[in-house]
Amino acid sequence: MSLFALLFFTNIATAATTWNSVYTDIEKDCITISESNDQADIDFYEAECKSFGGYQLKISGGDLRYAPTLTYKGKDLSMGRPWAFHDLGSTKVEWMYTLKKEADGSGSLDWKGFIYRLYVDKGESTGDLGILFAVRLDGTKSCFLGNPKTNEAARELIKNKSAKCIVE
Repeated sequence: MSLFALLFFTNIATAATTWNSVYTDIEKDCITISESNDQADIDFYEAECKSFGGYQLKISGGDLRYAPTLTYKGKDLSMGRPWAFHDLGSTKVEWMYTLKKEADGSGSLDWKGFIYRLYVDKGESTGDLGILFAVRLDGTKSCFLGNPKTNEAARELIKNKSAKCIVE
């Protein structure tokens, strides 16, 4: 075995990568920028929230459509937002990341995914439907991956490197 190969395999063996999540609580970790009141002609709301890795998270909307929006370096990211009336389906959104730790204690963090839930209006006869949204985080190439049925399925979808982006 060459010295290069030996060093390469030694580095792989000493590095450990783990998947983790952290959450933004929409009720506690956001600052309201603007919101309608009894003086306003229309319904509106905008808040900026705690976010990570250079991404900017806002909760915004109007006309009975409220959801998270993400930007990265000023670019709006694909989030899979529906056109139907919708509202936040949870007070928390999930940020997934990998943490790589080296044997010497150094480490690196890589933001991988964003998961949120909306209640989407399906009409008077069927009511609201809670839908999960999974977003792959990859800087300006971040994209919407789909609507898995469970949080665990959303995490697995984000971990799946071969999962295809859905064009909105």
